[in-house]
Amino acid sequence: MGPGVGALSRRWLLAPARLGEEQPVYAPAEALLLLSPAGTDMAVFCLLCGKRFQAQSALQQHMEVHAGVRSYICSECNRTFPSHTALKRHLRSHTGDHPYECEFCGSCFRDESTLKSHKRIHTGEKPYECNGCGKKFSLKHQLETHYRVHTGEKPFECKLCHQRSRDYSAMIKHLRTHNGASPYQCTICTEYCPSLSSMQKHMKGHKPEEIPPDWRIEKTYLYLCYV
Repeated sequence: MGPGVGALSRRWLLAPARLGEEQPVYAPAEALLLLSPAGTDMAVFCLLCGKRFQAQSALQQHMEVHAGVRSYICSECNRTFPSHTALKRHLRSHTGDHPYECEFCGSCFRDESTLKSHKRIHTGEKPYECNGCGKKFSLKHQLETHYRVHTGEKPFECKLCHQRSRDYSAMIKHLRTHNGASPYQCTICTEYCPSLSSMQKHMKGHKPEEIPPDWRIEKTYLYLCYV
């Protein structure tokens, strides 16, 4: 240890010791020890994605995302989430709460990130650029979908006939060719629903004893997604 280092306070970057376990164990990554002058505060960073946190406890919770831990369960539909923040955002889909309002047109949204993306419709901002052809997009998922034009990737698969599609909207259009099938089907009574929210409302019509203990909303999807 070099001169003067003893007077420094230490903050550890945490790395998952055994990813994929039901209860992941985290260990300090000694090669990436952060040192900061005594009495000052230094953020910690995720080893896997570089995201920055002001508290070690926040980093530990974040690492569960990489480990695949989804311990927060929605009491309405049993969907699971990696953090309380993600669950809280999801719950607004049940309550109908849209607290974030666009200053340009008055449209309201469930979360701040969706509002930020929406504002680009008004500002014309297109921060996402394809490094293959230079085409620009307002939303990150638009760029990700566009990349598949170059790669030929088709991650959406119809459960009914196994046809593949590049994006969700194309898959929904395809599903309607199956006698007008909607993208969601109740696993209990086989009724079709056109959206997740309508499927959630439909499930409330079933008695609790009719619903299997391992039931999840994902089981109602008539398509598979490999991304």
